[in-house]
Amino acid sequence: MTQIAGKGVTQVMQRCEEAKSTGFLDLSNCGLMYIADAIYLVLKGYQINKCNLRSNSLKNFPKKMIEKFDNMILFNIEGNKISELPNEISKWILLKGLNIANNNFNEFPDVLYCLKELTFLDISNNSIKEIDADRLYKELLNLKQLYLNNNPINETSKHNLLNNTNKPKNLNIIFD
Repeated sequence: MTQIAGKGVTQVMQRCEEAKSTGFLDLSNCGLMYIADAIYLVLKGYQINKCNLRSNSLKNFPKKMIEKFDNMILFNIEGNKISELPNEISKWILLKGLNIANNNFNEFPDVLYCLKELTFLDISNNSIKEIDADRLYKELLNLKQLYLNNNPINETSKHNLLNNTNKPKNLNIIFD
């Protein structure tokens, strides 16, 4: 067991070292339950603007990432156990892509409306039942790709998302 844990730490540290030169922190499939402070210490002074935390066991959004990596443009937290986004994510004013698919969201997170530069959003495979199409099209003017697959979105919301007169012509919405 100790040997397995040691291998995991080594893998995470190797990936942190790679991130120093690429700006891309890939901690996907590392079995993480939280983001250890050591990661932030190792990467202190380095610009990290892309992060992949896919397929871990995170139950809470790692809020410290917002403070430590304030120029994030792509963030993937797919395949965890997260059910809400912190309001602080609105500080990622440069964020263009966000993947929160395969988590435990029951509603469309209000804080997403603050991410004005967002062009790609994947919220598929959650439990979201409705989305305010008027607000979505008013607030997220740059959105080009919206993945909603495998959410129990009600028919009224689907209809409004697809037929709203304010829907940008270049927005691609994927339901299934």
